[in-house]
Amino acid sequence: MSAEIALTNDKLIEYLKITGVAQNLTKEEQNNFLEIAQVYGLNPFKREIYISKYGQNCSIITGYEVYIKRAERSGQLDGWEAITTGSVEIGDLKATVTIYRKDRTKPFVWEAYYDECVQKTREGKVTQFWQKSRFMTKKVAISQAFRLCFSDELGGMPYTADEMPEVTHDVEHVEVIDPKEVKKAKIPVLTKEQFDVLILMDADKIEKYLIALEEGKRIADVSFVIMLEDKLTELKNQ
Repeated sequence: MSAEIALTNDKLIEYLKITGVAQNLTKEEQNNFLEIAQVYGLNPFKREIYISKYGQNCSIITGYEVYIKRAERSGQLDGWEAITTGSVEIGDLKATVTIYRKDRTKPFVWEAYYDECVQKTREGKVTQFWQKSRFMTKKVAISQAFRLCFSDELGGMPYTADEMPEVTHDVEHVEVIDPKEVKKAKIPVLTKEQFDVLILMDADKIEKYLIALEEGKRIADVSFVIMLEDKLTELKNQ
């Protein structure tokens, strides 16, 4: 067993605390994360796995790069390519992934259609990440293709965030029927360092930061993410 797989519960719990997620998880959700990370040898400190919770939605997620690395590690990957064709305007945008395995005579080909995997808000609007339609459709196609082509190596591993339409990063809201039912909302508290960063960010920087979070290239606690999204909405409505 490699050192990467030997992740202790203490180390994984430390990660959850550092990212500020631990306090929002139930015991069962935390245990699920620990078990999946250990079984598949996914290291959160290397951004191979992370957990996201918005409202009652809790998702254990990995990045598509992990799929590619595991396929390479198998020794059977003999090259791959991903292309997009069509457009959102016409309604035929799709991504096609071709994977070559050393132990097969024919390539594995997989297609993913934008219309079938695009993520939208409750209001039916395309989420901010999916504004990059070609890039996001290609990411979904790559994830699905590698998981199917290398089912023995990748079967059972967490899905990527791009494949989970029911989980978006739009701020959850509740419609209140009776004013008497209104309760004081818990306002996210930022550290001075987080506030100093936030106050200087424009819409473009915030979008790039949120995309980096989505891809696992950055780590931030839930309160900071909420503040980022609130400010982005405010800037776009100016």
